[in-house]
Amino acid sequence: MREYLGPYVSFISWCLMPNHFHWVVFVHRNSHTITTSDRMTRERSLNYSIGILLRSYTRAIQQQEDFTGSLFQQHTKAKPLIDEIKIDPSYWNTEFGTELNFWEGRSYLATCVEYVHQNPVFDGLVKKAEDWEYSSISDYLGIRKGKLIDFELIRREGLIDTLTWSASINIVIIGIGSNINADENIAKMLEILNEEVTVLEVSSKIKTKPIGIEDQADFTNGAVKVCTRLTEPELKKLLKQIEDRMGRDRTGPKFGPRCIDLDIAVWNGEVVDEDYYTRDFLRKSVAELLQS
Repeated sequence: MREYLGPYVSFISWCLMPNHFHWVVFVHRNSHTITTSDRMTRERSLNYSIGILLRSYTRAIQQQEDFTGSLFQQHTKAKPLIDEIKIDPSYWNTEFGTELNFWEGRSYLATCVEYVHQNPVFDGLVKKAEDWEYSSISDYLGIRKGKLIDFELIRREGLIDTLTWSASINIVIIGIGSNINADENIAKMLEILNEEVTVLEVSSKIKTKPIGIEDQADFTNGAVKVCTRLTEPELKKLLKQIEDRMGRDRTGPKFGPRCIDLDIAVWNGEVVDEDYYTRDFLRKSVAELLQS
């Protein structure tokens, strides 16, 4: 990265994943004069240098691991992060539609830096971003004194606040249940939840028979993965408030009908709800989100 891209860009953040990678860079120039082996000079473009980097890196890994074929999952794509245009920041896709989602109080550029650092956590590879060796988060937190990141540029652009924020994020999976206007209430709950935390992904819906009281409608169950700076007690309090806001009746029997039911199932990779071990639908929903 330093050899092939250094003449063109300053690195803001980077992350190497098992089958893809992320770069956030500040482009200083799109072409660079090089001297060839026969002492001739010519212009080489940034795009061409990226191609050289990817081809040489892929060949090296192919030789090291003794395999053929593609190394990364898709073609390299680039997006501008500071132009005044409508482009998608971190996002989540569900059967209810695609919601664009900035972390509160943060620019698109800062949001993308945070997303790059948290990518291994979102994919379930580690519990904390700083546990993933192959990214620039260790340089941000002072764990490693790497030379690739341009911290002078980061300070000038006001991204330095990502230092403390990166270390305090929690990745949580919340179980969902409803048997009163389920589709409508689940969609409304996700909208409310997304105002308070960052919704990353929603599982498929699963229909289940009621437990305990059979004379009621079937339940629609699933789960949602979020990231938040709230503590576990704070998030539990928030979920109860959302249930109350949506009209949850707590005066009826324990296993009676409900418009919405929200419980924390997994906190930073650890199961914290005993129902996980007895509810097959919850295990399936959690597995779907952990594998995504």
